[in-house]
Amino acid sequence: MPMTLSVEFQFSAAHLLPHYDGPCNRLHGHNYVLHVLLEGRPSPKDGMIRDFDEVKRRVWDVCLKDVDHYYLNDIVENPTAENLVIWFWDKLAPHFPGLVELKLWETPEYCVTYRP
Repeated sequence: MPMTLSVEFQFSAAHLLPHYDGPCNRLHGHNYVLHVLLEGRPSPKDGMIRDFDEVKRRVWDVCLKDVDHYYLNDIVENPTAENLVIWFWDKLAPHFPGLVELKLWETPEYCVTYRP
């Protein structure tokens, strides 16, 4: 029976939105939260979809080490939450069969969800 596994990550980064006519076109930062949702069947051997610690390490190694405490405009030209979640997906999908959803919280009130 398929199940979903979710792992939450936190990172901090600065950015500005160059194409936005408002306060976010000035340099500022966020404490982001990224939710990674994987779907799969538990292994008959160990009973797990994926090892939580392995997911945590791999996500950090594949992409979060490149954004945590960095200037996001050096990575994505227009680093809106929408563009960032697509960037994360493109980095993570090859490493995570069964990746079904990413949620990126820019603030406790604002989130984008990506399910290609």
